[in-house]
Amino acid sequence: MKYTSFYFLFFFGIVSAISVAQNDKAYVEELVSEFTKSLESRAIDDYFYRYKYCNGTIEMFTLEEGKMCVSKGTYYEVYVFWKERNQPMIKKIDNCGLYFSLPLWNSKILEFVELMRQPLGKRVVKKYEVENPENVPVQSSKVHPCFRSFQFKNENNSFGQTYNLYDLTNESKYENLNFEYNNDLEIIALEKVIESTLSEMESKFRRQF
Repeated sequence: MKYTSFYFLFFFGIVSAISVAQNDKAYVEELVSEFTKSLESRAIDDYFYRYKYCNGTIEMFTLEEGKMCVSKGTYYEVYVFWKERNQPMIKKIDNCGLYFSLPLWNSKILEFVELMRQPLGKRVVKKYEVENPENVPVQSSKVHPCFRSFQFKNENNSFGQTYNLYDLTNESKYENLNFEYNNDLEIIALEKVIESTLSEMESKFRRQF
């Protein structure tokens, strides 16, 4: 009994010494909302943001002074893009808080959005669709938990779309009839430009403490 009590107190002491935060989707949405409102308060009403997440994926980070932060439920990674004083900018937000805003070295992403705003708002990713020669329901061979979610805003209107990465594949027993259509969409081209940019600057992001 003594040993049980000792180990319990020892474990409790460790947990108490290390502050652990668990933040969920609602927390991330609140941070994104607060930040975009701050943009609008500075008369910046032309921006967009992208959520990247896989349902059930959990991430853990060590923050300032050794404090820990764990994503609750699902880890959400959000990037906000806007232009301020003619300088393209990006900000990262996740379950554990805000990162410092960074300048983008070119306007490629924002120029693409401006040029393709109309098709971005009208042409959306279609669901995985198959021809079924057996005339029976066909189950997907895999369940893809990963999604992308975009929201665009300017002074005239706002729109967005969310899609499952599975809809961009040919991974069912039968061919995806929307494979070529989906992968030729402007939203997918934008995603590729974003990922290319992030791969080059990911190491530059620093958390705000």
